[in-house]
Amino acid sequence: MMLITALLALSPNAHALELRWWGVGPNVGTIAIPGKYPIALPEVAQGEVDKAKGDVEVGARGVLYPSGNGRLFGLGTLGFGTSGWGQQEFTLGWDQVIIKDEEFQLLFGAGIGVGHERFKDKGNDDYLNVNYFPIRAQLGALLRDRVRAYQIDIYGLYHIVGGQEYCLSKLDSACTSGKDGGGLIAGAVYAGLGAEATIYFGDFRSKGKDGGGKKKKD
Repeated sequence: MMLITALLALSPNAHALELRWWGVGPNVGTIAIPGKYPIALPEVAQGEVDKAKGDVEVGARGVLYPSGNGRLFGLGTLGFGTSGWGQQEFTLGWDQVIIKDEEFQLLFGAGIGVGHERFKDKGNDDYLNVNYFPIRAQLGALLRDRVRAYQIDIYGLYHIVGGQEYCLSKLDSACTSGKDGGGLIAGAVYAGLGAEATIYFGDFRSKGKDGGGKKKKD
């Protein structure tokens, strides 16, 4: 329900919305391109910490449809990688329904949020902390019944760095921090393409007439 509350908060007139559909459920995804994320680490960390590979992201997504043609979404994820990479991220955004045929929808959307990720070196204690603002665009296909919906997406991501910290050990005195000191920005490209799937549980029943007066099928 926290996702639903966050989505409602996006609208100043949320109390007046007559919601058409809603749902919340588990989400799983992976960054497919590049094979090792990110495209490039900052210069100071190149060769010192490992890129993420074999990653998986798990979390929850909630959606609210104020109308039949668009929806608000909230997505919270935790990411894990075989190289010791870890990520926490929360994104809010909007999806537009571009094709709708009874129980099927094709959607295009975008969102922005906040996140944190850490890259490690398996051989020693070196690590890179990155606080960022994720921007994502997505194309998804959804199939619904009365109380569930199933969605698959392909998405593009880009992380705007808010701050980074590179540490040679677990001691704070061995860390370099800041937005541009020590090569912490130079050379870094946090971007990629991924795929994900979501199962929603909620209310996806057709409610009376849709727009032009055509009665919708359950």
